[in-house]
Amino acid sequence: MSVATPTPLHVPVLLQEVVDNLPLPPAARILDLTLGLGGHAEALLARCDAGSRYLGVDRDPQARALALQRLGGDARLSILACAHEDVWKDPAFLDWMASHAPEGFDAILADLGVSTLQLRSPERGFSFRDEGPLDMRMDTEHGPTALAWIAAQTDESLADALYQFGEERASRPIARAILAALRDGRLATTRDLAEAVYTVIPREPAKRKGLSDPATRTFQAVRIAVNGELECLAATLESAANALRPGGRLAVISFHSLEDRIVKQTLRRLAGIYDGPGRVAPVTLPKRLRLLHPGGIAPGEAEAAANPPSRSARLRLAERLP
Repeated sequence: MSVATPTPLHVPVLLQEVVDNLPLPPAARILDLTLGLGGHAEALLARCDAGSRYLGVDRDPQARALALQRLGGDARLSILACAHEDVWKDPAFLDWMASHAPEGFDAILADLGVSTLQLRSPERGFSFRDEGPLDMRMDTEHGPTALAWIAAQTDESLADALYQFGEERASRPIARAILAALRDGRLATTRDLAEAVYTVIPREPAKRKGLSDPATRTFQAVRIAVNGELECLAATLESAANALRPGGRLAVISFHSLEDRIVKQTLRRLAGIYDGPGRVAPVTLPKRLRLLHPGGIAPGEAEAAANPPSRSARLRLAERLP
């Protein structure tokens, strides 16, 4: 595929915190479940010795191509085309792990959510700031586009998705407005989708008050639904915990409350901490992990000011028990 599009400015979030908290012993084995443009990979590989091996996984073909341009000269790196929720049964992954990490990984990283590359490429359709097709697929070679997904929804199912994945309180009128625009032939681009939202929540009052654009929650919800971002996240984290060697660490960066809630609850459960009703767990939970920095790590003031997309990020860490 063509990668002629200039690489947008890419600043890895919580980079120093990731490097400081992931163990990199001699001959380290590292799994990056969301390689992206390779910013975290570049920093971690710089700390690794010649015997280390790094497996980067990403379902976005454009991101893989750009990461290969950036890091492809490093013989320690392998790149696998796959979604993080599917990698655990992928034959290529199983072969790589059998050859290079039969005892498990020393470090596993997952930098969740949409990337700067995706947001700043209008042709990908992730953002309402520049007009582009209603695509929003992280894997541009598979699955329905955002437009096709919307076309398959009813008023009720679309409203449910907007509420569940975007926490949009005006989900029902917005869903009706979107599907009305679709029926009238007025829904083909990202700008069309945003305009449908603005018929319910006008943009200018929010802009004057310094609030986020009213279309933000709808775009987040549609993107999450199209890519199934939350459906298998807990299972992915459990598989990652199982793939760590004793003493290995899992680092997960989330960018909104829905992701972070799943990450937090899953890691707590894998650490044997009960979050259900009442104070006592009905059964003894197996303890596979030890939580590090239980409240998570947020960007410092300097990073938040220099890299605004990092402001909502939170890094959660856990270590595999013997």
